[in-house]
Amino acid sequence: MANVIEIRPHDTFKYPKNMLSIFLAGTIDMGNSRNWQEEFVNEVKSWKDEEVTYVIYNPRRVEDFGKDLEEFDYQVKWELNQLEAADLIVMHILGTSKSPITLLELGLFARSGKLEVICEPEFYRYDNVRITCDRYSVPIYKSMDEFLKTFESNK
Repeated sequence: MANVIEIRPHDTFKYPKNMLSIFLAGTIDMGNSRNWQEEFVNEVKSWKDEEVTYVIYNPRRVEDFGKDLEEFDYQVKWELNQLEAADLIVMHILGTSKSPITLLELGLFARSGKLEVICEPEFYRYDNVRITCDRYSVPIYKSMDEFLKTFESNK
């Protein structure tokens, strides 16, 4: 089993040696979308890789913060900090979503060299995402399975 540390807002931990940090950007839709983040974490946990510790920054909250503006502020700043700190950003845009924050993050990190995008072709702005990824040499995949096969073979 792979060593996986999942980090959520308000979590603290010590950074291990020989780690790869991954930020899970993408569709959440206020908690109403498929929980692809959990699926990704479980997939990584199943890998037969004990040499690397995967530190996964997961912004999906267990509980909603409602109208607590202070907590909203914290969440946005936490996400921006972890996006900047991560070695790799895995961005998954579900075809049924609008994902406005994800599109913002795509614009912010397209030039970072650490972004990998999974965008389902049904996404209403798929061509915008595809063209942007092409322009900035960001790998784009049509499904999580396609991304995972490529990622696993390159690790």
